[in-house]
Amino acid sequence: MKDYMTRTSTLTFLFIVAVALVGCFITFTPVAGGILLDNLRSATESQQLLASMSDAQKTAHFRITLWLDMLFPLAYGGFFVGLTLKYFEQAGIWLAIPAFLVIPTDICENLIQLLALTGTEDLLHIKAMLTPIKFMLFNVSATIAALSLSIGIWRRFKSPGITLEK
Repeated sequence: MKDYMTRTSTLTFLFIVAVALVGCFITFTPVAGGILLDNLRSATESQQLLASMSDAQKTAHFRITLWLDMLFPLAYGGFFVGLTLKYFEQAGIWLAIPAFLVIPTDICENLIQLLALTGTEDLLHIKAMLTPIKFMLFNVSATIAALSLSIGIWRRFKSPGITLEK
């Protein structure tokens, strides 16, 4: 599995899918009222947003969450996992833990949002806990993946005669 996740073709595919999904979010979020539940951290804010939405906006939000936001953590999370494993050979499996964890965290948040959009708002307090965890895991895993990519670029372009050791 590690070989597949660290292939350049796999990483390129996941990156393209993640960027395409961001483009879709930008395009379709206005149809849902311009604000998605994903960005709200408290249950009260989420309940207020749901109360202010029309049925058409709720339907649009439901579709965005179901079709775009369920794929998004798989794309960005897979990209972060693969990139981390690619260039952090020894510690990669440990450093990839935040990226592994952000995927189910984001999907659980999405499931709660789907329930809330269909009238079951009882679990919004759990979403209020998951959202900051999701953002923290995303930020940590994105930072680790960026460091891994930096290491890969440095290794690729460093001169064979130059070393950092004395």
